[in-house]
Amino acid sequence: MTDQAEVPGLPAGNRLAERRLANGVRTLAIEVPTARQVRLVAAVGVGYLDEPETLPGLAHLLEHALFLGSPGHPQPGDFAAWVGEQGGRYNAHTGEQATDVHLTLPPDAGQAGLTRLLDLVLRPCLREMLIAREVEVIEAEFRARLSDPELHRQRARSRLYRPSHPAFRCHHGHRQSLGNDLPALLAALRTFHAQHYHAERLSLVMLGPEPVDRQLALLAAAGEIPGDTAGPPAILPAHPWRWAEPARVQWSLPEGQPTATPVLEMIWPLPDPLTPEQRWVGEQLAQALADGKLAATLQPHLALLDLEAHLSTESGAALGLTLTLREEPSSRHVETLLATCQSHLQRLVTRFATEPPGPSSSALHDLDAWPRQLACRLATGQPARPSPPNSAAAAEATVELEGWLVPERCRVLEALPTPARLHESIAETGTRFCRCPPGPFSAAWPVRPAPPLAPHRLQQDSAPVAPGTILDDEALLVWWGGGPPPADAFWGLAWPAPMADQPARLIEWRRRTLALRQTAQALGLHLSLGGDGRGDWLLATGDAARLESCLAQGLAAWPTTPDLAPSLPSPGLLAQRLLALLDTLAAPRRDDDSRIIAWAGGTLGAAQTLAGSRRLSEGFAGSSTPDLPSPEATSQALEPEGQPIRWLPPQGGDRAVMLQVDARDDSPTSRALFQLLAQCHDAAFQQALRQHQGLGYVAAVRYREGSGWPRLGYVVQSPHADINVLKHAVSDFLARQGVMLAALDAAVFERRRAGLASAWGPPETPGEAMARAWQGVRRNGDPAPWLLAREALAGLTVERLIAQATALVEGRLTWQWWAHSPVGLGSSEIRDQL
Repeated sequence: MTDQAEVPGLPAGNRLAERRLANGVRTLAIEVPTARQVRLVAAVGVGYLDEPETLPGLAHLLEHALFLGSPGHPQPGDFAAWVGEQGGRYNAHTGEQATDVHLTLPPDAGQAGLTRLLDLVLRPCLREMLIAREVEVIEAEFRARLSDPELHRQRARSRLYRPSHPAFRCHHGHRQSLGNDLPALLAALRTFHAQHYHAERLSLVMLGPEPVDRQLALLAAAGEIPGDTAGPPAILPAHPWRWAEPARVQWSLPEGQPTATPVLEMIWPLPDPLTPEQRWVGEQLAQALADGKLAATLQPHLALLDLEAHLSTESGAALGLTLTLREEPSSRHVETLLATCQSHLQRLVTRFATEPPGPSSSALHDLDAWPRQLACRLATGQPARPSPPNSAAAAEATVELEGWLVPERCRVLEALPTPARLHESIAETGTRFCRCPPGPFSAAWPVRPAPPLAPHRLQQDSAPVAPGTILDDEALLVWWGGGPPPADAFWGLAWPAPMADQPARLIEWRRRTLALRQTAQALGLHLSLGGDGRGDWLLATGDAARLESCLAQGLAAWPTTPDLAPSLPSPGLLAQRLLALLDTLAAPRRDDDSRIIAWAGGTLGAAQTLAGSRRLSEGFAGSSTPDLPSPEATSQALEPEGQPIRWLPPQGGDRAVMLQVDARDDSPTSRALFQLLAQCHDAAFQQALRQHQGLGYVAAVRYREGSGWPRLGYVVQSPHADINVLKHAVSDFLARQGVMLAALDAAVFERRRAGLASAWGPPETPGEAMARAWQGVRRNGDPAPWLLAREALAGLTVERLIAQATALVEGRLTWQWWAHSPVGLGSSEIRDQL
């Protein structure tokens, strides 16, 4: 048993407790009093490296098959429908060593959710007819992912492994790898599940607002799971050393695909498994690599978009450094870049060996991702949260790792924009690659200091000041105080900015501020930037004395004329890329206010806020009124013929269509109605297009807030149906069912509204509180927008939901069609078909 009064990185007042049940199940309860929802994770300590060599993809197929019905809920859609009715969400993932199913629900649905989760994971029905259909889904997913850069990156990385290691093979699975003998495949699935899905290999994690004792009592229900239903679980063999000799692998997307983003990855394999002390040292090294110094050294020589360092334990223990570039550097620059990174790491290791770093400020835990990480660690027999070692143990662990982190042991993975000089390919995916020796390293670039963030002398308030507006003139509007109580100080600035080139401008701005943001993070500050229909903004939190310096450097880096980089492919399925557009598209301009808005508070006084905001605004290029055309809303009837359509660049062999629907305004009421419509339409849309009509591998309805504006996306991706058929199917679904599905009975409506209220409640974490308050101030001067959201939810009725659905179906809302056609079939040809 492990109890801890408070976990660093979680909101105050949290508690954590770990229990090992008598049948072997490992449970972890995490009480977070401010959590609006409960997170449940079930993880099993078996992954795709453990599947039979003759059936690659079996573990992935089993993950899919878990959702095809269980004794308690036998219909394939039962679990998804129930989660949707609660206003929750769910997903699953198959990794190398663990498979997890995770869901998020309102707190009062936690007990029922846990019961359904255990039924789904441990007692799947595995019926032959449904498995046959799911094989086709796996096949369609595999074909769709052939245009996903991440799949090709994974396949290129495998060229750094020994061919005898199971990670060398592709484990996604497809029709050919799973075979044509359905009875044999079904038997293999059942055997794999019976061998590995046992209490002794299961972990359960719950995070929510309930007291930790209450959570433990709920999790204890898993103690009723027999520990030896089909005999003890098979002993998983220890996998051999995966890494081949050090090499440099260059890779690119297959011929005919768009150019890949230039990315350079450096990988230092480490002992596997790591000791807790070695793991802690590896995490500290990763933090130090991303503290701004290395980024500042590289930026004068390269168009560096991002620099990330991390300690990996999922794909073999390794320290990784990933550099994302805007353009492909010359070979000479690559060699110097590698040498500079190696030299910097060596300095860090030498320093850590004699002066181990002290306890650093704990990174803030993501309430969705962190429980999943803990569950997978527990399921594979690792400690959920190892304690930091003392200085002597940390120094010893650093010395143990020193020989692993030398240049001679580094592996390099380099994504090239063009496959022209890559003459080998991986047959299964078409990934182009070249494996060559690492080569000699040239001289490193001289080290540059990180951006200075020296503290300023603060101006003290001479008299108490009430929160509110402290300056309102033609050029500047300054708010002070209010909002959620911060741990330290906060300061935000916002100004009008052109929307036409906003995506390119934000990419360039993030590139220019990379070293600054990393330096701030290392000093305990957080600097974020962004843009939407109201303009661009900066928000800094942390030490009050350093915030003005941080903001001044961020403003100086704002690009008035951004260098428009060529568009590069994004990862994920076509449907995911289409939905991602909803987050980035500009929204209509809200008002004509051309002033700079400032908001600050916490330990930062009103006098310093006023004086500093004036200094920051003087001479800033963004303070002039830009030309902000307000796009006209176009509403048209939902007919399949003769509608405007925008085309994605060809990125694969599938066809995809998305109907984008924008709300009339960005009020809390519109946000609530659009989210409820997405919940009402999603399952029926998937059933109509994917299951009944067999049109696509993906059919989904999703809610997004692009540029702060409520939007819906009706998306379908198909390997065979043409654009006109898909477009007509979306329109027909809305015409036939769009209004009917919104006519909820009173009980269902109240349940969905309660679920939305749970998701919309007060902020769960200080970071979320600050972000929501800042956007509320920018929108209408309200630092507590969740209160307005609560009022909007209270005023919702079924009649208003039906009216919104009717306006959508009748074409009285702004909408836009998006589409993708395969390589070689141009948009003009498709347009002729339409």
